[in-house]
Amino acid sequence: MQGEERYMTLNVELKKRNSIQTSQLKCQDCSVVLHRYKIFLGLSGAVNGILALTLISLTLLAMCPSEWLKYQEKCYWFSNEMKSWNDSYGYCLGRKSHLLIIQDQLEMAFIQKTLKQSNYVWIGLNFTSLKKTWTWVDDSPLDPKIFFIKGPAEENSCAALKENRIYSETCSSVFKWICQY
Repeated sequence: MQGEERYMTLNVELKKRNSIQTSQLKCQDCSVVLHRYKIFLGLSGAVNGILALTLISLTLLAMCPSEWLKYQEKCYWFSNEMKSWNDSYGYCLGRKSHLLIIQDQLEMAFIQKTLKQSNYVWIGLNFTSLKKTWTWVDDSPLDPKIFFIKGPAEENSCAALKENRIYSETCSSVFKWICQY
């Protein structure tokens, strides 16, 4: 009988220990799962934050600043004051943009419709004496099949837009200008 008592006591104590150890293991497992869950939540929050910032950035990039007009994928700013071609060029650069580069006749039509005036306006085209060609401010050459320059092509010549034509003018002349980005 004593052996049975000891067995039962020992067996009960073992079951208690196992029960305590099992519950401790379960709690340890819970803390590991909880820790992993917290890491997951943190990572998903960070990913969501990055996605939200990306969406906001793309939305802002798709819009033009105030006082700028959007047409297709570009933003345009039309000056009200007059400067030389070089000063106009510098003005645009200071605003993280450049003088207007006209890609095609559709863009030319948009510019003409927006200007609604008959005064000269500087664009980002000048005659480079090194290359002996009309070159846009992004260093691309003028395609003479798309645009014809009226006037002499010589050193110190810059392009100005008037109505639906591009004219060769002395770069030191003062006109309004158009920036774009």
